[in-house]
Amino acid sequence: MALAKRFHEARRIVVLAADLAAQLAGYLEYQISLLGLPIFAATSAGRMLHLVRSVNKQDLVIAISFRRGLRQTVEAAEQAHANGAYCVGIADTYLSPLARECNEIFIASVETTSFGASYVAPVSLLNSLLAAVGQYHHAQTLAIVKEIAEEQRKGFRWYNP
Repeated sequence: MALAKRFHEARRIVVLAADLAAQLAGYLEYQISLLGLPIFAATSAGRMLHLVRSVNKQDLVIAISFRRGLRQTVEAAEQAHANGAYCVGIADTYLSPLARECNEIFIASVETTSFGASYVAPVSLLNSLLAAVGQYHHAQTLAIVKEIAEEQRKGFRWYNP
């Protein structure tokens, strides 16, 4: 809940992730934006550089990288931390360089028996975080959810034969 509070109090929320983890950044950005919070996903080296250049102690930075840690994500987290932003890492091991650069770290395994990575655990972690952020201002979230539900039923985006 302390992290959920930071989401709501942050001047800006910046999510740093690249390669396959960029999908996680997009998912988190989309879901948090439904609540009207100021969130920005950076999934390329240039965007990360430009966004973290101006973060400060009023900002929350979420850095997502697995295994050895992608250079652009880790270096952007380093810069954000040096600028005073509160940094949260999501990795698959405490040995991740994000564990050294972030104020707190969440661990979610990406191990799988196939050749790639499984993002089941990271998505579950993000869903838990989303639930906490949504519950922090429960009444406000319910009002937004009611509006979203109405749009789901009658909105112009949906096919209507």
